[in-house]
Amino acid sequence: MATPKYDALVAKVRDWSNKPEVNTIPDNVIQDCLRYSADEAYRLLRIPPLEEIVTYTITATDNQGEENSALSYTSFPIPEDLTQFIYIRTLDSSTNQTKLFNEITDKRTFFDPYAETYSSYRWMWQEDKINIRPQLGIGEVVEIHYYKRLPSLNAVFSVVPLNYLIPLSDELQPYLELVVSGGTNLYFSTANNVTKAFSTLAEATAYNVTVTTKMYIGKEVSNWLRDQNERLVIWGALYNLGAYLFDDTMEKRYQLKFMESIESLNREEKWRRSLGGNVQTNVNTN
Repeated sequence: MATPKYDALVAKVRDWSNKPEVNTIPDNVIQDCLRYSADEAYRLLRIPPLEEIVTYTITATDNQGEENSALSYTSFPIPEDLTQFIYIRTLDSSTNQTKLFNEITDKRTFFDPYAETYSSYRWMWQEDKINIRPQLGIGEVVEIHYYKRLPSLNAVFSVVPLNYLIPLSDELQPYLELVVSGGTNLYFSTANNVTKAFSTLAEATAYNVTVTTKMYIGKEVSNWLRDQNERLVIWGALYNLGAYLFDDTMEKRYQLKFMESIESLNREEKWRRSLGGNVQTNVNTN
């Protein structure tokens, strides 16, 4: 598995720590500290590179309770990489109408049909599910806008047929790299002038008995923290290394730099969003 960008990041953390000896700080400790740094960044940062929008189509199994009853609601799974919701709304391509679920409630308020709320459209997060009211119809599409975790700093693409783009040569493949050993085989066969990639020899042979076998490894997945803001994760890794080394001065110094970088990025985003916008304050006097 080739991860040159990640390997360079590990080396930079070691250089900045001024502890070149591997016996003093093993590579796996630096890798742990980088992971802790990224975890904390995802928890604190609220910026566009960490935003994501997905849609979900409601099925019969998502609806709970009797239809149109006071106790009915819709429940569906949250995205696996979610850290915080931004909004939830329905989409209707035929009418261009939308319903925004603008009130988040606690569990007791959500399940109490007589609880006082300021909006008819409310939702709650329970374990790995989103519960929303009123109950939605089967086939309705929900749009979820949220802040996400990025792939691991050392994530690579899987060697699967989907990640091989047939029109491109091996040299131009964006996700996979051709190797002579240590990789995973893909099998290629052509029928009626159409070439396809397969993960098993049996599948390729069933398509056409003439099969070409090539070996690939996955290229590194892009990561905004590692590729465009590496200083942030380096500061975070160094402050975690300070804790590992029982070096309070090092820990405090780099924790301060890490938090200052987080606050600077968030402050810049707030300033950017305020340009040309209107300041609005909502007051509920109930």
